[in-house]
Parts: sequence; structure tokens; C-alpha cells
Amino acid sequence: MLTKTDSKKINLFVFATHHTANNIASQRFKGLLKYLDFNKYRVFIFSRASGHDAGELKVPVGGDVSARDIHVMNFRGHCVGSESSAASSLLSLFSAFASAVPFLAAATNRALGRSSDTWLINALDAADVLCRARLAEGEACVVIGTYSPIDALVAARCLSAKHRIPCLQDFRDGLTFEALGRQGRLSALLRQLVESRVVTASGLVTTVSRALVSDFERRYPQKKVGLMPNGYDPDDFSVQDDVSRSVALHLVAKHVPPGKQLIGHFGRISASDHSRIGSLECFVRAMNASTNARQHAHALFVGELTPIEQEIVARLECTHSTVDSVPRPVALNLMMQCQQLLLITGDGVGCATGKLFEYLAAGPNVICFSGVENEASHILSETGAGTTVLITDEAKASAMLDRLFGAPSGSTAQRGIGVYSKVEQVRQFDRWLSSMVA
Repeated sequence: MLTKTDSKKINLFVFATHHTANNIASQRFKGLLKYLDFNKYRVFIFSRASGHDAGELKVPVGGDVSARDIHVMNFRGHCVGSESSAASSLLSLFSAFASAVPFLAAATNRALGRSSDTWLINALDAADVLCRARLAEGEACVVIGTYSPIDALVAARCLSAKHRIPCLQDFRDGLTFEALGRQGRLSALLRQLVESRVVTASGLVTTVSRALVSDFERRYPQKKVGLMPNGYDPDDFSVQDDVSRSVALHLVAKHVPPGKQLIGHFGRISASDHSRIGSLECFVRAMNASTNARQHAHALFVGELTPIEQEIVARLECTHSTVDSVPRPVALNLMMQCQQLLLITGDGVGCATGKLFEYLAAGPNVICFSGVENEASHILSETGAGTTVLITDEAKASAMLDRLFGAPSGSTAQRGIGVYSKVEQVRQFDRWLSSMVA
């Protein structure tokens, strides 16, 4: 894989299970790492395989950068959650408290000639070999875990503890603050214990919103915490993709009546946050209360809707349509065909979905219906990219929609979104990494 003729670099070992999924979660590090200076860095990414995807993908990152500088490896196996067995989940969680466990399990499996169905064991076994080789060459190493799932954070802690290398733990969702997933006292206690272990072992915690930064700083005052929003990759919007654009234009022609102004929503709504249902209902009521929206708007929902979401959307009195999930490049081109983009958030204040940043880069005005003022509303206000309507203020919502759909559609003014570009974010990321190995 690597030769001794390679110049000495900083090696990044990134545990990111979603990296090859090509969904919103995958974009957090996929769009960031490619902008690193590969004269300085070499990157190993440990992702999770689906189907027959296990193995190594050598990913060229553009320009004169060699594919040897970024390695994406997919590993089979379960992560902690409903899909995994109790034994597999317990092993992964116990590893947060006893970092030698997954390495001992891997060694036992090799001795017995058997494979593991636990992603943590398979990914760490490969990372261990690579990390030992790079350290033997006198190179610096940093390990990064990105949540969710929790297995990635545990893997980073284990590799850091074994080789005494710096560790960065990244949270794109809250683990204990506005936690997703299974509720209940036992689950909450377990999350608190595991979070404490993985955070305590880190040299830096990064997360996606000001609310989460404040929460970490309050509960771990001795830890350095950095703000790293999800951001957008400018390449996604600057590279000409005629095929995707053609498909997007075909979908618009098929679903949107001539002369209508298009308001589009992309992706899931309540699948990960049921409180968003109330915001969706508020949007529908506001649209129906707006004369101009009823006459001039067409609402397009791209992505799978739950049965209750379909029932709510069906109440719209303007023309509307739904489209099943489409490839991401097509979705991005569809966003650019809209006059308005719709963001639905719920009662959580902590996170701003990666979808928001794609909306920012796509260009149209963004309308956010939300249960509370949150990170997304702060960003929309800060950048001038859109407006947030709280579900407690439907009168304001219908008046705003009347104004928006009563005016002829035109170009949107340039907004101050540059700070959320991955090209800008990687500069801070590089400073953090450099200080960790100084």
C-alpha cells in the first residue's frame, strides 16, 4: 500500500461509518478531507460496507494529488443499534471502558480462523496494522472518530489508547444533548457513561452547532471544543453535470405546471425527529391561508415521506407533487431550479442538518418552519439566506408566503455563506490537527 520512499506526513485515521453511503451524513468529512494539503497529510478512512462493498477503495481527490494519499476502506459488521445482536453491542460498548478488548477479540478470531460480525473489531484490526507501520516510519498520527454511530467514537478512543496518539472526537449529532435513538433512563445513563469515556480520551472535541459547543464546554470544562458546522462542498455546485441537470429539468417539466413558482423540500422530515410533524402541519396551514401561495405556488417534496407526512402534504390546496429519492447530483440541480427551498425543523436547538448548507449553496431563498429558534434559524439570519417561521406565529407565516409568491421570481442576492464552504473550513481543521501533533 505504502512505500518507504513516501515523504513523512501526518497520518489521519478517520473512523466514519457513513463515508461511502453518499448521503448527507457522508458529506461531513467526504467534502472536507479532500481539500487537505496532501503534501502534508495522508488519510485512512474506515467506513462501513453494505452488501458486497467490503474492501479498499482508492479515491483520487483531484489535481495532482496521488490516490495513495487517501484510502477509503469498507468493513462489514454490525454497529450498536437495533440491527446488532446484544453480544455484539455489548462488546462495542464495553470497549469504551476497556480499549484492549477489540484488539484481543481480533487476535482470537485470527487464531481460530473465524471472521467477526462486529464492525468495530474489523475496522480497528486494519487500523492497528496501518498505524503501527506509520509510527515505525517515524511519522505523526492522529485518530478521528465521528458520531453517529457511537462505534466510531469508541474505535478512535481504542486506537488512541493503544498507540498513544492524539484523538479528535467529532459529534455531528448530540449523544446526550437532544439525543437521538432509544429513549429511557438506562439508555440515557449508558450514553452519558460512554460519552464521558470517549470525550475524556480526546485532545479536541468538534461539533456542529453553538448549542452543542456550549453544552460540551459546560460539562467538560477541561476539554478544548471547536465549532465545525457541516458546511458545503463548492465542487458540488461548480462542476458542470449536464446529465444530472437534464434529469432535474425533466422532473420539473413533468411535475410543475407552467408559470408556477416552485418551493421544494428535499430528504426526510420526521424519520429522525418526530417533533417536525408539527412544523410540517404549520407549513401546510400557512400555505392554505395564503391566497398567492394557493394560486402561484407548486410544492415539490423530493424523498420518501412517511404515511402521516403523505397525509399532511395531501391537505395542500396549491398544486403539489412528490418524487421518490433521486441521486444526490440530481437533487442538487433540482434545488437550483426552485424559487424557494423549504426546511422543516422541530423542537431541537442543537443541530443544523447538512441539507441546510446545500440549500445555502444552491442559491434560492430558504424558508424554515420550526418549533423553536435553533442553529438553522441563526445561520439563515446571519447569512441573509432566508427566514425562520415559528409554529406559534402562523399569521406571520401566511403573510410572508403571500409576499413571496405575490412577487415575480427573480435572482437571489449574493449571501454571506463563504464561511461554511469546506474550502474555508479546512483551514481551521488544518490548524487544529497541526496543533495536536506539535
